[in-house]
Amino acid sequence: MKKIQAWIEKYLVPVMNKITQNFWFGIVADAILYIVPFSMVSAVPSLWGIIRRFVPSLPDISALSTYSFGMIGLFVVFIIPYNCLNKLEKKDRAMIAGFTGIGTYMLCMNMLSVEGGYLVDLSKFGAGGMFTAMFVGLLVSLIYKLMIQFSFFGEDSVIPDFVKNWFDNIIAILISLTIAHILTNALQIDVFTMVQLLMKPVTSFAQSMPGVVFITFLQNIFYFFGISGWVFTPVTRTITQAAIAENAALVAEGLAPKNIYAYGFSRYHHIGGQGATLPLAIYMLFAKSKKFRVLGRATLVPSVFNINEPLQYGAVVGNPFMLIPTILIALILPAFSYSWFAFGWGTINYVNFDMNFAPNAISAFMMSGGDFRNVLLICINFIIAAVIWYPFFKAADKAELQKEQEREAAKAAKKAAKEAAKGQNA
Repeated sequence: MKKIQAWIEKYLVPVMNKITQNFWFGIVADAILYIVPFSMVSAVPSLWGIIRRFVPSLPDISALSTYSFGMIGLFVVFIIPYNCLNKLEKKDRAMIAGFTGIGTYMLCMNMLSVEGGYLVDLSKFGAGGMFTAMFVGLLVSLIYKLMIQFSFFGEDSVIPDFVKNWFDNIIAILISLTIAHILTNALQIDVFTMVQLLMKPVTSFAQSMPGVVFITFLQNIFYFFGISGWVFTPVTRTITQAAIAENAALVAEGLAPKNIYAYGFSRYHHIGGQGATLPLAIYMLFAKSKKFRVLGRATLVPSVFNINEPLQYGAVVGNPFMLIPTILIALILPAFSYSWFAFGWGTINYVNFDMNFAPNAISAFMMSGGDFRNVLLICINFIIAAVIWYPFFKAADKAELQKEQEREAAKAAKKAAKEAAKGQNA
């Protein structure tokens, strides 16, 4: 165990730190975090839609989702260049860089000219266009980064700063739009299709059982060694949100959703938080060791709402007793959940109910459009996780109790020695 931990700390942790501190990774990660509120807003019409099944007379508010979650591709392509220029401490160019991202993105949409206007697939503005939005946003960011030192004016110029800013952005805007124009109009390339083809190996692997298990295993094992699974969010959220957007579109057409690894799939195996630690929090309430009893009381309620960082760092991370159950849960729960949907025993997620802190059973019910079989899957996975955690927790609790007893014995011996010394001095 110590050798494994030493190897990970020496080789893997520096690599992960280097990745997370990378300039380009950082601006994409920030962009994903910025769009979370818009994704969460879409949970309201999702909930409302289920209520409308029982009360059809209620008004349709699905437009709230269309113009929140349904626009996140457009938001991302603005935020990435905006973040880039802010990180480069060029705040005067950041806003225009973001607008350039929007213009370049829309130019890549290859809108069809018709009488009275243009036609475009609205899904390109949302999660369905996330990969393309990231591609265009990074391209515009790179152009601005390369042009950052360029200026038509000297530092001693008497031209007002806002006028300088206008002219100094022109080259970057022209280059960005020209590249999009050449690809879309001159070369007749569908940029959205091109990006999807480039990402196909990644998305196809993610939609397979080995891919789902591999992703979960990486998240759990890195968490065990102290690196939160959140570092994978820019990749996983982009894949899963595009997947659930496609599922929603299929359901709207009267077809069945097909992407199992869609947004919210983690709800089925991250019960109580990453690593399915809700059973562990319950066990701790009845622990013999004081440490685990206190930790259980402190973490049970947060765990119900999928907040398990205190529990993970207090009881799991780096604990040799917890490595094997962490691995078993990472392998068994996602594989079983994938099989559940592959065999048609539940409804694949197609409703973007973005409420990470809702209890898993509620999320499963909402994201499946109200299928109680998905709730049953949560219950079964909870039992599986509980069975896996139990013997290892009992061993960890016994070891912790022994440590506490040894500490108490040492304190008692030290206190007795002090009292004996006082008695002799007296």
